Amino acid sequence: MKKTMWVFLFMTMCSAFLFSVSAQSETADRIELGRLGGTTRSASAMSSTLGVQPAEPVVEAFNSQSVISISVQNYRGGAWVEIIGPREVRQSYIEVYDMGFGVVNLSGLRAGQYTIRITLGTEVYTGTFKKESYGR
Repeated sequence: MKKTMWVFLFMTMCSAFLFSVSAQSETADRIELGRLGGTTRSASAMSSTLGVQPAEPVVEAFNSQSVISISVQNYRGGAWVEIIGPREVRQSYIEVYDMGFGVVNLSGLRAGQYTIRITLGTEVYTGTFKKESYGR
């Protein structure tokens, strides 16, 4: 009985490990984003008089075959997302309340190199990604 239980436990652990490895291999590619803009003076002046340091916004983007997933944290307001290619442009808007998440569908865009630009107030985050052609 104990030997059967150990074999069952071992098999369960192995299958869980193999499942986690296969799930990680299909994850989306992270798009490296760089920050271009500055911060507003009123926000920095207010934080220095109150003695509170505001948290920097955290912006992440992931490329997963036919969609771009955008995550914004530590920010309140609108986030404009632009996908800019050689012949095509896609735009999207995300309303963020401390944390927000949005998805931009890339179906219909041709395969090639694209630039993503995410604008949060006066700060602009940009990066590049490659859209592959899937199917025919």
